[in-house]
Amino acid sequence: MIRLAAHFVAGFLALALLAPIARLVPPPWPVPNVPVLITLYVALGVRGSPSAGAACAGTLGYVTDLLTGAPKGTHVLALLLLYFIVRGLSSRLFVQGRPAQMGTAFAATLASAFVVVAIHMALPPRGAWSTLILAPGEALMTAVVAPVAFALLWRLDRRVARESAGEGVFR
Repeated sequence: MIRLAAHFVAGFLALALLAPIARLVPPPWPVPNVPVLITLYVALGVRGSPSAGAACAGTLGYVTDLLTGAPKGTHVLALLLLYFIVRGLSSRLFVQGRPAQMGTAFAATLASAFVVVAIHMALPPRGAWSTLILAPGEALMTAVVAPVAFALLWRLDRRVARESAGEGVFR
């Protein structure tokens, strides 16, 4: 539980640091999706209670909803779906190389963006499907940052929980 709390705090700090950077970056430049990266790491790299991992993913989604101004529950649902799908496929996914990590992060970011836009379409102030045009850029930026983010999260994991495996999935 302490490991997941540390991952949540890391995600919260990363979101707090990326929010001003995202406002300074010109509009066509995407920013990596940190909550998706942390949810992927928790789903694939942290063994333990699925409910604790889901709580971490859901809390990150709620904080993301608050910081982005999205309707409450939009990112919560997207990250919870992502967590449970990836957790269910975790025994079948091989993410031990950099290209596999980047590919998984790219696909997860695209799927998360699709869920968020689909939820926005269903709610009263309707969004537009055209916002999915921005998703590949964000997914590409997330994929580029993924190996570094996973290595940092693995190091945090090793500092917080000594009993974690020496050779991790994301080492």
